[in-house]
Amino acid sequence: MRCLVVKAHPLAESLCSSMTQRIVEFLRTNGHEVILEDLDAQQFEAAMTAAERASYYDGPYTTESVADHVEHLRAAEAIVLIFPTWWFGPP
Repeated sequence: MRCLVVKAHPLAESLCSSMTQRIVEFLRTNGHEVILEDLDAQQFEAAMTAAERASYYDGPYTTESVADHVEHLRAAEAIVLIFPTWWFGPP
């Protein structure tokens, strides 16, 4: 199965990082194809740019800056999200 593992945590020594390593290892050991997206390591900018926001209602939505992420999401048969819960919600 193609599994997309998405990690969002800035610290390499965090529980989220440890969990990510174990999950990726487990999935690969059990024969799954794994794509790892470490959003903080990639310096992923979660906020929309002005151009992205302007295109949101006008269509088509501008996806150039996230094209690889979109491709990985579309290809995935399973998704694992790893992130801390700060202030009772995702980062």
